[in-house]
Amino acid sequence: MKGLIQMDNVIFLKPNQAISALPITVFVKSLIVTFLFSVSLVNLCNAAPAEKSKADVRLLIDISGSMKKNDPKNLRIPALQLVTNLLPKGADAGVWAFGKQVNMMVPLATVDQAWQIKATNIANKINSRGLFTNIGSVLERASYGWIRASKTEKRSFILLTDGMVDISKDPAVNATERKRILEVILPKLKKAGVAIHTIALSKNADHELLKQLSTQTDGWYQAVDNAEELQRVFLKIFEQAAQRDNLPIKDNLFSVDKSVDEMTVLIFKKDTKDANLISPSGKYYNNQLKNPALRWFSTDGYDLVTIQKPETGKWKIDANVDPDNRVMVLSKLGMSISQLPNNLLAGEAIAYEMKLLEDGKIINNADFLSLVDAKLVQNKDGQESTLAMFYDSGSHAFKQSFFTDSFEGELQLQLQVTSPTFERERSHAINIYGSPLIAKIVISEDNKSFHKIQLTVRDDIVDPASLEVSAVIKSPNQEKQFVSIDDLSKPLELLADMAGGDYEIKLKISGKSILGRKFSVSPAAIKFSGKSLKPEVKETPAPAEKIDPEEQKEEIKEPIKEEIVPQEPAAEEIAEMEEIEAEPESEINWIYVGIGANVLFAIIGFFVWRVIKKRNTKAASSMGDELGLDDDDDDDDDDDDESVTSEEADEVEKADEPTSEPESEDIDSDKAKEDADDGSEIKEDDKAEKKQDAK
Repeated sequence: MKGLIQMDNVIFLKPNQAISALPITVFVKSLIVTFLFSVSLVNLCNAAPAEKSKADVRLLIDISGSMKKNDPKNLRIPALQLVTNLLPKGADAGVWAFGKQVNMMVPLATVDQAWQIKATNIANKINSRGLFTNIGSVLERASYGWIRASKTEKRSFILLTDGMVDISKDPAVNATERKRILEVILPKLKKAGVAIHTIALSKNADHELLKQLSTQTDGWYQAVDNAEELQRVFLKIFEQAAQRDNLPIKDNLFSVDKSVDEMTVLIFKKDTKDANLISPSGKYYNNQLKNPALRWFSTDGYDLVTIQKPETGKWKIDANVDPDNRVMVLSKLGMSISQLPNNLLAGEAIAYEMKLLEDGKIINNADFLSLVDAKLVQNKDGQESTLAMFYDSGSHAFKQSFFTDSFEGELQLQLQVTSPTFERERSHAINIYGSPLIAKIVISEDNKSFHKIQLTVRDDIVDPASLEVSAVIKSPNQEKQFVSIDDLSKPLELLADMAGGDYEIKLKISGKSILGRKFSVSPAAIKFSGKSLKPEVKETPAPAEKIDPEEQKEEIKEPIKEEIVPQEPAAEEIAEMEEIEAEPESEINWIYVGIGANVLFAIIGFFVWRVIKKRNTKAASSMGDELGLDDDDDDDDDDDDESVTSEEADEVEKADEPTSEPESEDIDSDKAKEDADDGSEIKEDDKAEKKQDAK
């Protein structure tokens, strides 16, 4: 709908939208939704604290003898000069050097051009002649005037060192001094609202001490292995301690609006080529130009250019493109941003609020603000995402609230504000810690004792006494159990399952940070797997009666094979096995069939032979009668026939003796005898008929 801003299903009125132009129902609904949404953000984020108007930055530089090794080129000098020249006008600042003694090099004063020139020159006196590293003494000496917290000042220490607490050759004395720093000096600085930003320039530095100083005061800790990195590290920490409004740079181009009174351009060098600034009218600015409105400070690592009343329009940086280049401005038009913590827990909410200022006063012109577009760009390990900020007409502020999720590491935030007449940027980094509880898991070895999870509080970032912890435990059987953990000194015990399985513990943690900031987070779930110790069940084969030894061996082998083989054979393997098993049965069947066929052929052949034999005998008798043979001969023939018949029967009996069926032998011999008797009777009848015919 025209005249409305719709964001995430929430409707907001534009500043210049006339109420009469909206339907009454839409107007009422938008007011209700806007009110409820604003209230939810306030409750969620405890309201974003306002930005403190003045910065008080005190720089503490180690000049101990070990710096000869860790910073042989004395790159501490240009790094210090970078910060002192970037400090905004009107801030309070001072510089202290420390070794065995503490020396205030640049007195604490309000920053102006004269102070910056003085600090730049004095920085050249930094050396590495100190005999010891007296960290405790410099923290005490440089913190004078800081007794209680201030609502208008943002107080910061920037401490650079490469060593440990070292005030004596006696290790016991050094240990006592280290303890004094943590138990006496640090609590006082916390009470005064001081953030201690620490830079460790050596692997031999007391990193644990420096981390505690930073985390317990919501400062920034940075380890540096190479002094070449000092300049960029100092720039990063400076932006945490004393932020300034920037102009966005794209392809080395930036636009200056008419509200800018002064701009400071930081150009990092990658080679020996001299940098130039080209104005909108085409005029060149470099370190050779003599101009009262120009201050050009150059080192081997960077150029720092300050121009009073710069020309309005598009400027160009004639140098190598570098993501750390900056254009910082002092102008009538500025930004006030809610105070952001330097350290947060994963899952905490961030409330970001920005107001535009003109000559230090909040701009509430609805027509002007309606043309402003504000957004936040998040960068998590190179992964960027953009969040639009919505306008709250009641407070004349642009707001956005979001969670850090489960991300751990450095979260980079960049505010981008654009309008037809001006552009501004602001950068900030937040260190995201993981869970405020460290979990140590002890898995049961026998599944008879409990699984144990020992939770240890990170007392360097949270107040242990303020914590309230609950857990939802999911067992391998998917059952969930809610547990309230009252005593963190005792381990959380989980009943082990003999079958093992996966466990998941989701924690809900609420409490206060060491600085008193309330939080409520649900860190990443604790997961582990228990071992499976469930006994294997073996089937005992049923006893068999009167089974051959060979068959018994086969029966015993079969269940053993099933237990050894963990997987069932594939379908192809089953088919091959069936074919292999079927082959022996197929061979045995064909043998029986062959034997039966041979026996059948032998019987058929015998009967065929008998029939042929009978025919031949009958033909021989007929021929004898035709030739006139006498009866005696016939009788002889009959005798011969009978004798042959009996011989044939004997041969049949002999031929049938090898067969395995004795009953068949008896039947065949009886048939042979009957056939022989029938044949004799037929022959005698034939002879009688022939004699009758002859008569």
